[in-house]
Amino acid sequence: MNKIGVLYRGEILRMWKYGISGASLVTALIWMAVLRFAAAGSMTALFPLLIFVDSTVMSLLLVGVTIIFENQEDSFKSLMVSPISKDEYLISKTLAVVTSSVITLVLLLLYGIFAGNLEINILAIFGAVVLVAFTFAQVGTMMTYYAKDFTDLLMSMFKFAIVFTVPTLLEGLNVLKGDWVRIIQYLNPTKSALVLLSSATEAVDAKDLAISLAYLLVLSGGLYALSRKLFERYVARGGA
Repeated sequence: MNKIGVLYRGEILRMWKYGISGASLVTALIWMAVLRFAAAGSMTALFPLLIFVDSTVMSLLLVGVTIIFENQEDSFKSLMVSPISKDEYLISKTLAVVTSSVITLVLLLLYGIFAGNLEINILAIFGAVVLVAFTFAQVGTMMTYYAKDFTDLLMSMFKFAIVFTVPTLLEGLNVLKGDWVRIIQYLNPTKSALVLLSSATEAVDAKDLAISLAYLLVLSGGLYALSRKLFERYVARGGA
């Protein structure tokens, strides 16, 4: 645990060094502006959508950026002979990403509660953000393993967003409708993420909530196990 704490602090400092934390804060300010100029009474409905984008897309990007930048510093060479385990390395990376999402959540909650009339279950939204950010950090790690470089990673994330994120947003905005959409979306992790986040501000079908929670728990555990298994191969080839 002590090693994880040291690595975690290093990840936080590295995120500041690379400007990742600054970009996250700017993103939070943008979300605040969106809430500020939203139609009266729509803040509570809009809040989960903003947190959804941050805890899914941003989590994918943050973990990928930190791993690739670390690779460019040739840090992976020292990992081969260091006493750091792959679990310690991966967990510290994931915790840093989750922390970034939680900070954004706290800032938006403070703004929503004190500057608006946000109605939200705080414990539920915190739990949802932690699980969603953890899950999508694993998705981002897997994408990074197979990306040739940063540009390739961005392209992979763009494809992921087109296939998974955009349909979920369109369904959430009632642009996509129908039973077939609902059935297909059960396989979409971003849909499960939105269901969990939305449950903190509105009534959600109990079956959908249970399925989404179970799906993300199984998916996050499975992806972590897979990223752990492939980690040594990724490090051995220098992260390229």
